[in-house]
Amino acid sequence: MTQAVDTLDYSTYPQMAQIEIAQIQAPFQDAPNPMVVTYLGSQMNDYAYFPFEADNGAVYDFAYRNNNLGDLPFGENDGLEPRDSGRQLVGKRFTLEWEYELSYIVCCEGQNNTYPAMLPRIKEIQPEVQR
Repeated sequence: MTQAVDTLDYSTYPQMAQIEIAQIQAPFQDAPNPMVVTYLGSQMNDYAYFPFEADNGAVYDFAYRNNNLGDLPFGENDGLEPRDSGRQLVGKRFTLEWEYELSYIVCCEGQNNTYPAMLPRIKEIQPEVQR
């Protein structure tokens, strides 16, 4: 699969934004595609989190992306709120295909400033097929 080349120049961004982008991109450098992951549950703290965990312990966060979630009922705070519509998906395994796309990060120190960045997004996600 061909991945988009990141040609954006982040050098004018605040250092915290540069660090945030690097931290988001780093786990994907050696990530399989597609990958089988367990949904950890979304939550809103200082920022949004939409994390999935691979069997090797790597965590992939897809928050603030233009994710294609199909008709799966992921919630907005299902990692913390037991009544959230997506709560039944927490702990379930999925096969997902991802790709890089122009998106943005929300940063820094609670300021909620946005910065464009080439970030991984969910291209397609399906419940894992049990064999």
